[in-house]
Amino acid sequence: MNNVFAIPKADTIHCLVVDYHWGRGALTLKLTRLASPDVSYIRFHGVEVFAGPMQWDGANFVRQTTKACLEIMQLAGRAGEFVTEKDLDERHISLYSVQLEHMEVQIVANMANKYSG
Repeated sequence: MNNVFAIPKADTIHCLVVDYHWGRGALTLKLTRLASPDVSYIRFHGVEVFAGPMQWDGANFVRQTTKACLEIMQLAGRAGEFVTEKDLDERHISLYSVQLEHMEVQIVANMANKYSG
């Protein structure tokens, strides 16, 4: 469940939102490591909720429970009272989070993939 994208030394990664199209539900993060030329990206599709800063340090992405995902979607007004956990599972909607020192980054999306740039 921890580090869903298998990012080594995730605490040394800087994340930057480089592309966010709310209307198209697309979010792209650029991941860089201090003193390293390596760059990778995580692209989220079908984004329903994004809560977090535009950049932060730490990339230990965790996929949360479907129950937690539904709660976030309902709080954000993106799911009505009749939406169930089963509905989210059928649509492959997940809550990805990164715990920071003073807050938690939360991304609800139906697909995410990591790639090198």
